[in-house]
Amino acid sequence: MLPMNEYYTIVAPVETELKVKDSTFIVFLGAAASRQEAETCISERSRQFHDATHNCYAFRVGFDDRLVAKSSDAGEPAGTAGRPILQALERRHLTNVVAVVTRYFGGTKLGTGGLVRAYGGAVVAAIGQSALTPIFPQQALRLRYAYAQSAAVQKIFRLVGAELRQENFGSEISQVIAVRLQRAEETQRLLREACAGKIFIEILQHLP
Repeated sequence: MLPMNEYYTIVAPVETELKVKDSTFIVFLGAAASRQEAETCISERSRQFHDATHNCYAFRVGFDDRLVAKSSDAGEPAGTAGRPILQALERRHLTNVVAVVTRYFGGTKLGTGGLVRAYGGAVVAAIGQSALTPIFPQQALRLRYAYAQSAAVQKIFRLVGAELRQENFGSEISQVIAVRLQRAEETQRLLREACAGKIFIEILQHLP
């Protein structure tokens, strides 16, 4: 399992093109916050390049034991396309990213080793042209507390770098915040201490 501070993602979508022995490889790297987003991107690229010989792909979404990874050779010989694409993402510790490599066959067969080098190398080159940024797993917390506790709670938010995702005002303040996963327990402890235990905290399974 990778340390949490070793995950990266791309800042913006990137598309590159590489020619290998008459075959053209078009690489698309895009952000994907969920498996559904990754699969939607793959479907869109496959429709856009419906006349291509192959549309191979790989994606990685999530963190640590919740990380989901998938790849496909899309008709290329087993292990020659999807896996090299995925390995290129893994080597740079990328997550929440999808890579689709479109190939137009130029008439010259590349062989098993040549395909592995072409697909993997094309993605490595695309990553090299991408702006990367660190990304951290987060934990969502639902809070409810009295208005009198607001100043103390806001102080903790600033201390731990909490992101406010939802907020409602009624008889009390109700909020959903996101904090880095490795600071989730600390955040709960600090909030309870600051509010002398007079705060409701619920751990949410998904970020809003």
